[in-house]
Amino acid sequence: MRDDYGKGVLASEKKNRDASEIAARDEFNRQHPPIKGLVVPHDLRKMDLPERKWRNNRGHWFDLADYEVLNAHLAELKPGEASVRHRHTTEAYLYVVKGNGYSLINYDDEPVEAVEWSEGTLFAPPRWAWHQHFNLDENDTSRYLAIQDTGLLRTMKLHNIERHPVQLSMDEGAELLRAAAAQGTVHGGHRGKVNSHGDGSVVEPVRDPNAS
Repeated sequence: MRDDYGKGVLASEKKNRDASEIAARDEFNRQHPPIKGLVVPHDLRKMDLPERKWRNNRGHWFDLADYEVLNAHLAELKPGEASVRHRHTTEAYLYVVKGNGYSLINYDDEPVEAVEWSEGTLFAPPRWAWHQHFNLDENDTSRYLAIQDTGLLRTMKLHNIERHPVQLSMDEGAELLRAAAAQGTVHGGHRGKVNSHGDGSVVEPVRDPNAS
């Protein structure tokens, strides 16, 4: 991806500046330049990742093959913790390379849906939908690779990443996961139910009400 993209119309509007993460992301990439070339010379499951304080996780970006549309980054969730709840104008495929957990996804004023994931899961939050990721392993990290059309959105001056004003705790996330399971809006995984004690463990399957 080119190094001279503007921040984008949405991210530059005065009303969006405080909530936008574009400036934090760009400063991070100045301090930790994206890996370039044809291949990432590291094992994605084990490579060292710098802290991304604004996201409460670690990560690193990749700009391979001089692409001007696709961009990718590796993100790591801390043991037993959640990422920051946010949304972005880019499309994104998320591939889980390590760990297990779930993600909560919704648009404003719409019911929360959940995706249960583990190593090997591929999923995608819809464009501009709020989402937050939760690592269920209290003893180890989880990692996912995000592949996005960032270059295209920056060329069109439509790139923005916005932080939600309300960040969910692990207990609040677990409660919303239980509610999604009761509504049959849990996708992927084993359609499990989070332990009511809030420790993040999955204790019993929930039958899909749409199943025959």
